[in-house]
Amino acid sequence: MKSRFLSILVLCLSPLCFFCGQASAAEDFTFQINLSSIRESGFVKMMEKKYPQFALMFEQATADPDFREFEDVTGIKVADIQSISASAVGVEKVLAAQAQGREPKMGSEVGFVVVAKAKGKVKVDAVMKLMMESLEEEEGVEARKKVESTRKSKGATTYLTLPKELLDDPNIDSDMMISMTSEDKGSVLAFGVPSKVMEFNQKGEVDSSFACLNVLAKNRQVTFAMNLPPSVWDQPGLEFDQQNPLLAGLANAVKGIREFGMAVSFREKSIGIEVCVNCVDAQSALGLWTIAQGGLGMAQLAASQEGAQAPAILNRIKTQALEKNVIVKVEVLPSDLDQFEGMMGLPGAGGSAEDEPPTALSVEDSDSLVGAPAPAVKTSLLDGEDFDLADHRGKVVVLDFWATWCGPCVRALPELMKATSAFDEKEVVLVAVNQGEKPKQIKKFLKQKNWESLSVALDPQSAAGKSFRVEGIPQTVVIDKRGVVRHVHVGFSPDIGSRLKREIQALLTKN
Repeated sequence: MKSRFLSILVLCLSPLCFFCGQASAAEDFTFQINLSSIRESGFVKMMEKKYPQFALMFEQATADPDFREFEDVTGIKVADIQSISASAVGVEKVLAAQAQGREPKMGSEVGFVVVAKAKGKVKVDAVMKLMMESLEEEEGVEARKKVESTRKSKGATTYLTLPKELLDDPNIDSDMMISMTSEDKGSVLAFGVPSKVMEFNQKGEVDSSFACLNVLAKNRQVTFAMNLPPSVWDQPGLEFDQQNPLLAGLANAVKGIREFGMAVSFREKSIGIEVCVNCVDAQSALGLWTIAQGGLGMAQLAASQEGAQAPAILNRIKTQALEKNVIVKVEVLPSDLDQFEGMMGLPGAGGSAEDEPPTALSVEDSDSLVGAPAPAVKTSLLDGEDFDLADHRGKVVVLDFWATWCGPCVRALPELMKATSAFDEKEVVLVAVNQGEKPKQIKKFLKQKNWESLSVALDPQSAAGKSFRVEGIPQTVVIDKRGVVRHVHVGFSPDIGSRLKREIQALLTKN
C-alpha cells in the first residue's frame, strides 16, 4: 500500500524515518530532537541572520503542495512540530541476517517506533478520511474496509493498523500501526510496529535507558544513543593485527565498547557537542581514553606545524575518563564556522543576492560531472522498452532523477516537461529516472497526475543514480549532443523551467 496521504505523513516525519533506518544497526537505539527549543536558541537566531539562505530553504520546502496538504488536513503546521524521536531494537538479529546475505525483517527482527509531537489539535477524523479515500482509490474497497475495521480509540488516542500484506514490501513481516493523540495541550503522531507504538502510548515517552546518557548535558536538545553488543566487533572487516602490540591494545579497548551516545546543546552564543562511549569496565574506558587523548594530541601537533594555522576549535576539545565512560566535549563558536566556511561550503553573509541566488536549493555541481562524458546508462523504461543513453547521441538529453514521494521532485517535473516540450523531440529528450520504486506504484502516480506521456526509466538499485553521483533528489542533468554533461541542478527552484529552456537553447545553437 502506498497511500498518497500516508506518503505525505511519512515525508513530514522523514527525519524520524531516516534514523529508524539507521536504528536497524542497533540492539537498542534512541534519537530525540527538541525542535522548538532549538528554534528559540540564541545561536540559531544568530546563524539565521548570518546565513538567511537556510531559513529561505526551509520556507521553500514547507511551501511544497504536499506539505500544504498535510497542514490543511491535519490542522498541524510543520513549523508547529515541537519534537521528533525514535527508538528501535534488534541488532543481534540484524547481524545474523547480514551474515546470511539478506535484509533484516521489519517486525520480527527489527522493532521500531517514530514519534512527532506538535502544538495544536490534530484533525483525526479528517486525516483518517483522506487516508481511507487514498487507500480505496489505490487498492480497492475491500482493502479500505479491512484497514477501517482496525480503527480503535482509547481516550484521546486513535489507533489504525496497516496489514503487512498491503504494505507491499518483502522486508516487512509485521503489521504496522499509526496512532494519533489529539488534546488541547498538543498532538502526538506515532508510527511503527504495533508493540512499540502501544508501549510508547503506555509510557508516554520513547525509551532512553542508556548509561552513557546519564553523563551528558541535561539541557541538550539533540540526543542519540545506541547499544553495541560484543558481536558487533566480530563482523568481517573489523579484524585487528594481534601481533602488533599497538593494534592489539586498540582492539582490546574498542571491543570493550558497549554504548555510544551523543548530545548537542544549542546555547545563546555557541553549540555544545558531547560524545560519550560507555565501556564494559573502567579499565577498557581508561585504555580508550588514552588512545583518544594521544590521537587528539597528534592532531593538534600536526595542525600547528609551520606554515599551517591550527583551527582554534582543536584546542577546545576536552577528553575525560569517568568510571566506565570516555567523554569528549567541544564548544563550537561562530568563529569556528567562519574559519571552516569555505570547507563547509557555506555561503558568506556578505554576499549579494546576485552572488547567492535565494533559490539555494538549485545548485550547479561544476566540480564533478560537468564537462565530463556522461556515464553509460542501460536500463528499462516503464513501458517495458529498453533505454540506452548512448542511443540518444546527437540529441540534448535531460535526465531527471526523482521519486514519487519527493515533494520537490513533483514540483520540478511539470516545469521540466514544459521546458523540453518547447523543442523538437528529435532534438531534445527528457527522461525521468525513477530511484528505487516499483513500476506499479509509479504508474498509479503518473495516472493520478495525468503525466502518462512522461518517459520514465527504472533505476531499482539506483545504479544510474550512483554513476551520476546523485546524493539528493531531484537532480537534473543536461547532456549535450556529443554526450558531455553540461549542467547539473540539485533541488527545486521556481525558475528551473526557464533556466533549463535557456540552457537547451544555448546547447542547440552551439552544437
